[in-house]
Amino acid sequence: MLNVLAVENWNQTHIYSFRAFPYFKLIKRDTSEIRRYFEPQLKDMGGFPIISMPDNILPRSVIYMNTSGDPHLTGYLYSFLTNFALTLNATLRIAWNRVDLNYPDESLGQEVMWSVGKGIVDVPLSIVNIGPSSGWQQIIPSQVLEISKWQLILPIEPELDSSSLILAGGLYNNVLYTVLLMTLFALLLENNQRLELGEGPSLCCLIPLVDTVLRAFLYQTCALPRRQTRRLRRIYLILFLYSFLSYNIYITHLEMMLVQPPREPPIRNYQDMRRSNLRILLTPDDRNHIMSIIGETDFWDVHQMVNRSVFQAMRSLPNTSYAYPITQTLWPLIQLKFIKQPRQSFRLSNDFIFLSFVPFVIPLPRNSIFEEILNRFILNTQCSGLYRLWFRRTFQSLVQIGKMEVLPYQSVTDYYHILGCMDFYPVWRFYGCYIAVSILVFVIELGLVYVKRHGCLLGFLKVDQQPNFHP
Repeated sequence: MLNVLAVENWNQTHIYSFRAFPYFKLIKRDTSEIRRYFEPQLKDMGGFPIISMPDNILPRSVIYMNTSGDPHLTGYLYSFLTNFALTLNATLRIAWNRVDLNYPDESLGQEVMWSVGKGIVDVPLSIVNIGPSSGWQQIIPSQVLEISKWQLILPIEPELDSSSLILAGGLYNNVLYTVLLMTLFALLLENNQRLELGEGPSLCCLIPLVDTVLRAFLYQTCALPRRQTRRLRRIYLILFLYSFLSYNIYITHLEMMLVQPPREPPIRNYQDMRRSNLRILLTPDDRNHIMSIIGETDFWDVHQMVNRSVFQAMRSLPNTSYAYPITQTLWPLIQLKFIKQPRQSFRLSNDFIFLSFVPFVIPLPRNSIFEEILNRFILNTQCSGLYRLWFRRTFQSLVQIGKMEVLPYQSVTDYYHILGCMDFYPVWRFYGCYIAVSILVFVIELGLVYVKRHGCLLGFLKVDQQPNFHP
């Protein structure tokens, strides 16, 4: 109702209009001097207050107390709406009487929607998803401010143990291939020797396998026969060439995996969450939204319900013991939290996407006088980059009030694991088994020699003790 004209007794020489802000004022104008009948009422509001109310959702609009105990606001929506009021020469007034300051961490989303529907709040410090809801009967949406997704962030999977990388460089299939090739080379060497001696082929190849072939694959020296046939030289050439290639491939692959260790299999479904004992932290409102999207499911045991204040505190830390539903608005701030760390602690999961298209708008009362000019301001700030600038500055503001923090710098030398004695546990185990088998064989050999010598001695004594008969 800002564009109203009045004519007195059908006198077309003068018309009447009014100025709504900062107070009502009737204006009489001569029609011959008028160039524009409907002047913009919102061009200069003369300090008139615009009533607003925060939803207290990080990082949009966050309530905090200063040292004197007075409530204050921060967040990129607060910067947005403050500059919007300045362009209209208006004053942004927060409806603190509708905010329970005894619980400054509680979300006020439902109270904001109710206040907007009743016309108590002009432009709220809140953005909501456009969707079917009973609250939209009394409000209208503004221009879209953000387009986001609603999905999970998951803790980065833990790295594999260094001891498991020592054996075959983490590629356990190579162990099987290597054993088969070692057996093949041992069979070739053994049967080549038997054929040279004029004997038939045999599958007994333990001696060449343990001695020559194992030494070649371990890149050690081995004793070769002095006289070699052309066929034997070819076998040794292929053996040494393959051992050279396999050794260097193993060393290269092991160095690469020690510098950039592989991780455990990624979590892609709820069964993987159960296997890794990971839980999803939710609020009751989030649970209702998820149930409306995916319906009833058998995997509610991997969800844990907490109130809004605990949820925001855990997510802003964030605690790597849980997974969290998040929009792409908060994800860049969490990345900034770990910017001084060598590696991120969370990843954005593309396997758990609850909503792939989430447009956010500012709810406005019906017949709001700020709808048109607010939509124009939204487009101007997005095209000029001011909206992104206010969003990036929000992180430092949240750090200053203690709502978020930047983790301290962690040296790469402290982060990466330095190999120790226990990292070579598979090698020590193999070496211990090898030593045990060698000692056992040595003891058996000693026993056989002892039995053989004593058996011969007993036979000799029996011969000496036989009586001599003289006819």
